[in-house]
Amino acid sequence: MCLRHPIAVLRSRLGVASCSGSGTSSVTCRHSTWGRALANPVYLGDRTALCRILGYYKLYVDTADTGFGSHVLLEGYWEMWLTIFFARHLQPGMTVIDVGANFGYYSVLFGALVEDSGHVYAVEPNPAVASRLRRSIDLNGFASRTTIVEAAAGAVHGAEVTLYAPHGEPKNGTVVSSPDMISPGLGTTYNVPQVRLDEVASRSPRVDFVKIDAEGAEEGVIAGMRGILERDRPGLILEFNAARYRDSDAFLDELQAIYSRMRYIDYGGNAVSITASQVVNERRGEDWLLYFDPLSSSAETKALPE
Repeated sequence: MCLRHPIAVLRSRLGVASCSGSGTSSVTCRHSTWGRALANPVYLGDRTALCRILGYYKLYVDTADTGFGSHVLLEGYWEMWLTIFFARHLQPGMTVIDVGANFGYYSVLFGALVEDSGHVYAVEPNPAVASRLRRSIDLNGFASRTTIVEAAAGAVHGAEVTLYAPHGEPKNGTVVSSPDMISPGLGTTYNVPQVRLDEVASRSPRVDFVKIDAEGAEEGVIAGMRGILERDRPGLILEFNAARYRDSDAFLDELQAIYSRMRYIDYGGNAVSITASQVVNERRGEDWLLYFDPLSSSAETKALPE
């Protein structure tokens, strides 16, 4: 009997070779049936559950996490449009950095996609979350291809920063200037080290892809990885919210000076052209999932109308 590689099965289930990505209904709903059927969550005690994601891999989550954990326990996946995008773009042998790894959904997916010949740097500053992240990486057999960095990515290597994690929403953890800004009833604060990604990945001859979800700390993260960006021009997925930055126009200008092309990821997992003006002025206060890359593509989707 010939057994198919789990990644081949995953790509087949996601339909990455033929998915037209015509909207949420054609992507998310199409995959909800098998995702739920195969999730099989099990409560292990001490606010910890184990479930299957994407029909094959296993993930430890916090059962008190209402923003991410409860959805993954029910559905067996997270952000299907972005999952499909990564399944289309990541290949064996790549080196990938996951900034804001959280419980490891994307880090596990990246580890599966890059296979034994690739490597993943999973950066997560929240110690309560990082412990489950490490367990998930180990359980899936990806420890040898994954470096877990329990620190906040930023501009100053070796500094100490204050991380605030809202109760029930650890994925929304953010670096704050002082713990006095936070009411203890709203969340937990941690003193955590800060690292520059240029230092973290200094031994890697090349970085191929970076995902950054840092809840407002993106400017510092970029400042700490200028060497990687200028040397490798890796594919870059960045959660961008213009309302979070001191000068959002200048931040975009900085990125576009490095990259020849900026697009956003739509709910079909497609990279769609967009202008800097649209990113800064439309849907202000909401998140854009921006994709920067230096390559041209004949399959580029038309820009949104001004």
